Amino acid sequence: MSIRLEKANGLATIIFDNPDCMNVMGAAEIRSLNQLTELLAEDRSIRVVIIRAEGKVFGAGGDIASFKPGDPASPEAIREIGAELNQAILRLHKLPAIVIASVHGAVAGGSMGTMNAADLVVAAKGTRFNMAYAKIGASPDVGNTWFLPRLVGNRKALEWLLFSENFDADEALAFGLINLVVPPEQLKDVTEKLALRLLRGPQETYARMKRLVYQSDATSLEQQVSDEIEAFASVTMTPDFAEGVSAFLDKRTAHFGCRLN
Repeated sequence: MSIRLEKANGLATIIFDNPDCMNVMGAAEIRSLNQLTELLAEDRSIRVVIIRAEGKVFGAGGDIASFKPGDPASPEAIREIGAELNQAILRLHKLPAIVIASVHGAVAGGSMGTMNAADLVVAAKGTRFNMAYAKIGASPDVGNTWFLPRLVGNRKALEWLLFSENFDADEALAFGLINLVVPPEQLKDVTEKLALRLLRGPQETYARMKRLVYQSDATSLEQQVSDEIEAFASVTMTPDFAEGVSAFLDKRTAHFGCRLN
């Protein structure tokens, strides 16, 4: 399998495993990702998801060799497989679980969209990023024109899209595209430690935080503050809230164990 899923103790890991082809995403990979994200969306025991890749790069984007410029059937084929890819990206983004992308080597084109669907991104020092679309005369996909402006602003997003030039992990960090830059040999360890910390946290609270942050772009301030209070009121009934307040008053570390229903 060029993409596989591992699950254990509330943690799921999506692994792109086609290193000989730089983890490109063709039709088979997209269908596989769509199926795997459907499994994740149905599994309420999953609290944290890691997305990572084997080989020298995280992902080189779409399988350009599979495109057929000028073929009258090409637009419909792209619409069909694109719909499946869109479903996968939307599922990742909407999961109540916290999603961490762990990237290295190079991240280009559609693989940028997969990365951007995550909630947190850890990158190895030296990772190169490139939107790549303009180099082949293609219009962006995989949510890149939605994620990028929200993450880095319209002008920086357009610069990266229009010129399709490489930029490094330090620039990505400076503009808020990623959260952490770590030495390559520490990438796996740092990612797993972040996942473990999240697994030990208040899960219902995390899910509500994620939902509130992502809805805020399309929500009025009046509605947002109302939804915040509703979320706050709801989590006061969870075991995690009781434990958190008790631990605070007792001046000890909280030990959360709430599960999503």
